[in-house]
Amino acid sequence: MLSIRRILFPTDFSEPAEYAWQYALTFAQEFQAEVHLLHVVAPPPRLTEAYTVTFDPEETVQALMVEASTSLDGQVEAAKSRGLIFRREVRAGVDYREIIDYATKHDIDLIVMATHGRTGLAHVLLGSVAEKVVRKAPCPVLTIKHPSLKVHVP
Repeated sequence: MLSIRRILFPTDFSEPAEYAWQYALTFAQEFQAEVHLLHVVAPPPRLTEAYTVTFDPEETVQALMVEASTSLDGQVEAAKSRGLIFRREVRAGVDYREIIDYATKHDIDLIVMATHGRTGLAHVLLGSVAEKVVRKAPCPVLTIKHPSLKVHVP
């Protein structure tokens, strides 16, 4: 029988991620799995000396990490009635790398994550975190598309 003991839910707190959260919770309840929530704060872009007078990148990242931690706490609090075990972490770094690293180090059995459905130029410029995770993850990845995203079949 298939054993799913730990589910990783990487979130960016977007509407598609909120939608995917329900899938992560459903799978966790079905398998009585631990739910690991992860948010990755991207480091700010490097600025030239002229712009760094009042901008402290480390301070900005720390503030974003505190805000994300509070958001994860709220997400867990809202789902506590389901009787699941939750773990949460906020990291700074490159999103897909941190997701894959977390999944590897915590022996994750399934990653459940949203896809934003970017296509064309947006996909080329921004890339797809979900696509990179699917390609490099040490475990299966379930990507959830928000119903508002249109499917364009050529």
